[in-house]
Parts: sequence; C-alpha cells; structure tokens
Amino acid sequence: MATPPPEPSAPANSVIFQRKWKAELRASGAMTPRVPVQFVAEQGRAIRVIDIREKEDLTGMMGHIPGSLWVPLERIAEVYQQLGPDVPVVLVSHSGRRAGLGAQYLHALGMQYVAALAGGMIGWRTAGYSTSRRTTILERGLTTPSFATEEGPTTGPLRKEHIERHVGDPSQVRWARLSALLMMGRRSCVDGRDEQGVIGTPGGDAGEFLVALAAVENVTGARFDDTTVEELLFQELEVFGRFYMHTDTLAWGKLVDALAADPRLSGHRQPGQDDEAGWHAFVDHPPVDARPVVMEQLLEPAHLGCGHLKLMLTRPQDYGVRPDLVRAFLRAFHDLRWQGVPELEFVTLSGEHDEAAVLTVYVEEEFWDMTSIPLVSPSVGPKQVFVAHPQVAAKHRDHYVEFFRRLPRWVKVEPHQVEPLRTEMNALAAAQLGHTLKSLANGLPIFEARFDGAETVRVVEAGKV
Repeated sequence: MATPPPEPSAPANSVIFQRKWKAELRASGAMTPRVPVQFVAEQGRAIRVIDIREKEDLTGMMGHIPGSLWVPLERIAEVYQQLGPDVPVVLVSHSGRRAGLGAQYLHALGMQYVAALAGGMIGWRTAGYSTSRRTTILERGLTTPSFATEEGPTTGPLRKEHIERHVGDPSQVRWARLSALLMMGRRSCVDGRDEQGVIGTPGGDAGEFLVALAAVENVTGARFDDTTVEELLFQELEVFGRFYMHTDTLAWGKLVDALAADPRLSGHRQPGQDDEAGWHAFVDHPPVDARPVVMEQLLEPAHLGCGHLKLMLTRPQDYGVRPDLVRAFLRAFHDLRWQGVPELEFVTLSGEHDEAAVLTVYVEEEFWDMTSIPLVSPSVGPKQVFVAHPQVAAKHRDHYVEFFRRLPRWVKVEPHQVEPLRTEMNALAAAQLGHTLKSLANGLPIFEARFDGAETVRVVEAGKV
C-alpha cells in the first residue's frame, strides 16, 4: 500500500490559515473559488498544488509548477476520495477556467479548502515564477510520498542531510525573477515560524525600511519626525508595493489582554476575550477616538511579536537606530493601515520559536534584476529554520539608495553621499543580523544553500551562530 503524503505544515484547522485562505477568496470577488499566484507561491507545503491538464501539457512549452502533483480532470473525484475534506488544495489548468470547474466540483463534494489558481499557468508565468518540464511529475500521484519526505529530528539541531533534503524538494522551493519579487513580493522576516516560502531578511520589509531610514539619517544628518516618516512610508508603498510586518500569538495575546483591561477603552464595545477574529477586526479598524490608546498599546515592546524590531527598539546601542525613529515607523505603519492603505500586511505568526538551524540562501550566478530567486520554506519536517537571502536584501538596498536619492522634497542625498549611503545601509544590516541571530539563534548551526539553477543545489556547513 502506498504511503500517504505528509500532512500540510499549516493545517486547515489553523485559525491563521483559515483567515488567510478566506481573505484571498473574498479578494477574488468571484463565484468560482480562486486564489492568486502570489499566495500559492508563498505557501510551500501548506497546500497541495494539483495540475489537471493533459500529460503532454506538463512537459510542453508551458511546463508545470515545481512540486505540483498530477491528476487529470476526468479523475478529479480522486482528490476528495484520497485527501478528504480538510486538506488545502489548489488546482491548476492552462488559464484557470477548467481548474475553476474542478474546484467547484470538489467543493460540492465537501472539500472546505479548494480553489483554482487565478490565471492558471499563464498567470503563474506572467507573474515571473519559473516552471519545470521534468517528467518526474508523471510518476507522482496523490498517494505517492514526497520524493524528499522530511522527517528530521524532533529535538536538537538540524543536520546537513536534513537541509539537503529540504532544499532539494521542489514543493519547498518556488522560483521567481528578482524583478517580480521587488514589485509584487515581500521580504519576510528571517523568523522560522513563517511557514510560507519566503525571501528572508531581519524584520522583513519593516526591518529593511528602518535600516534605510537610519542610514539616511546617519549619512545626511537629517532627523525624521513622525509626519515625514509616514510620508516616506507612503512613498515607499507607491514605488515598491506590498509591505510586510509580523507579530506573533504570544505578543498578540498580551496586546489583547492590555486592551481589554485598559479603562480608557471601557466606553467602547469590545470583543469577548476569546474572540480572536473580533479582536483582529478591532485592532485593524479601531474607533477613531480609541486610536490613540490602541496605538500606545501597539508600541509597547511586550506587544511587538517581531523579535528583530523589539531588539531594535530596546537596544539602540547595538542596532544603530534611534528608538524614536522605530516608534515613528510603527505609528506610520498602523496609521496608514487604519486609513485603508491596502499594501500593508500585518501577519500573526503562530507558536513559539523552535528554530533548529540558520539557512542562508545564495544564487551562484551573476546577480541582476532578472535573476531567478528561490523562495525557501522555513519548515523542515517538524522543525524550523531561520532563512536569510543576503543577495536579495543587498539588491533591495541598492534600490533604496535610488529611492531616497530621488526624493529631494523630504530628504536631500547629495551625489557624493550615494556610495556612503549604500555602505552604511549594508553595514547596519550586517551588524543587526549578527545581533538578532546571537539573541534568537545562539549556538545553532549555520548552513548555506547555494543554488546553481533550479536543478542543482549545494549545501555547505558554515559553523555556528
């Protein structure tokens, strides 16, 4: 009897997964359940990607999504029969139309988390994500175990062979052109609790933006006030788009407790203590007269779920960023969210840190805006890894140099300050990464995953934190 594939790393009974899934379906605004390319690319093994096209299509000009499974449309009922109602599934066809029909059918059978990939393979390729034409997809079915089934240790650090299996599994790695990631992607935190395939950098977009602000202050002598920081963040969104910051369930619980106990909010109708969705709605859209209190609580270090941002705020001597600048950014982020700016993404990561290694990802080819970049899932079997993409982060800082050089209304970067600004950004980022890993990952092994194209990856042991 065939061994069933491993359970998804973000089970459908996860409140966080349910909220993300439902939000994507609502955003599609369609009768047929659809989820966008970016969402699917980031999920890693949290979802099963199932291609329903004909055999010859999988290895033809369009190729297929690496790590996907093959079930022809005429056998679509097998998906429900073999996976059951709760496994998240995304169906893929050429344009998304036939996948939409399959998703409707499976939903009618009782599958709770099934959708079509919006735009199908056309949408996937147009968004800049790479494909495979390897025939191995024809050998894998719903009950075929992943060719790199991850077991890993339940305790202790990860070893090189665990990392090799992980980065060699296409269901754990998605590829996209750097230019597409800069425009449509996000830089997630190195935090291993983000179960999606990520481009990792300390603090994610929030951490990189603060590095840029601090570097500009250090090089130009400027001091940004709250109004200027909010305007600069808004301009950043206009240029770069999607922007990521995270909290976690522990910090979120402390925030909810503080809000519920704050007498200044006693006149407002608040959700019940266990009404997580209600509290998210309250924090996302607080009454106007309650916003100063909510903002004050959001800025408390104990209520910050990103360890990197918390350290940046509480240890300015190590991180080289003024605490007032960190607070100005946090106020700008939440204020713009309350104004309805859609590009700002505030994610709640679940559980406590359980990272068992640090993984830095490199591409061994000449690096430019059209280079394909691997998005690597931080979930390695039952364990987590800190994931960092230093090449991508450095390239994004190059774009930040240009961004600030072209904003003379808010800050004046003279021509002779351009190279010092680039140097300062990279120096600050390197120092901050070292301090954060020492605080959160002290003693863990460091591995480098060096990709030479999508087919070849070499894992190197690089010491310990």
